[in-house]
Amino acid sequence: MEILSIAAIQMCSVHDRNKNLNTARVLMEKAVQKGARLIALPENFSFIGQERENITFAEERETGEIVHFLKKFSMKHSVAIIGGSVPLRSTSKAKVMNTCLVFDQSGVIIGSYDKIHLFDFHLDDKTVYRESHYVKHGKHIETVKLFGHIMGLCICYDLRFPELFRKLMLRGMEVLFAPSAFTMKTGKDHWEILLRARAIENQCYVVAPAQYGRHNDERISYGRTMIIDPWGRIMAQCQDMEDVIVCEIDFAFLVEVRKRLPCLKHIRRELFFLGEA
Repeated sequence: MEILSIAAIQMCSVHDRNKNLNTARVLMEKAVQKGARLIALPENFSFIGQERENITFAEERETGEIVHFLKKFSMKHSVAIIGGSVPLRSTSKAKVMNTCLVFDQSGVIIGSYDKIHLFDFHLDDKTVYRESHYVKHGKHIETVKLFGHIMGLCICYDLRFPELFRKLMLRGMEVLFAPSAFTMKTGKDHWEILLRARAIENQCYVVAPAQYGRHNDERISYGRTMIIDPWGRIMAQCQDMEDVIVCEIDFAFLVEVRKRLPCLKHIRRELFFLGEA
């Protein structure tokens, strides 16, 4: 498949999980109506509240309510889903995994990624983010194969660590999915730059579904959901609203970019410990 229609969804998730799921359903149905074969949701699409509350809402990988919601939608509409991220139970009673689940067109979970880099950040004297207090670090990089192409997975804060994406590229990544919930403070200065840099340096498409707006009294997300091509150009972008963007990903263009500017073949692996992907 040389052309693939991909949707990226932007939400403003809140403490009410039922409301979030209803919003997600409406936007995903809109994506289907626009012809999307693959739909990507933002980080924590089903719930945003206090970090410690994720423990209460944590689910089992195969049997949780959110898992069932995504599986049912995938099966009904025959679409693949990059499931943003959901809190899943871990081996620690005090921490959850922040996990992106991937469903194929028949609703089968074909892969998952546990967020590796956790967001600990002093926004100001009053606002401090401590994701690592309630979330357990992931330990493995992950790719999945959908529609005959290799998709790389990351979540939000991972975008600041380029070594992760070099490893994904060495595994054959053609499209990078980056479900996110960037803060307003960091997003306005770094969001677009990081996404375009990841696309340019790895010569891949980047699909970045994001949270936007005020979730509660303490948290505001930047938004600006984007889809970017392998030359680093923004193909589509959401404004400050709950919405969905759909783009046709042209894999022939990706091959052309890599052929004309073969920088990925020029990597000095022996100097940068990149012998294994």
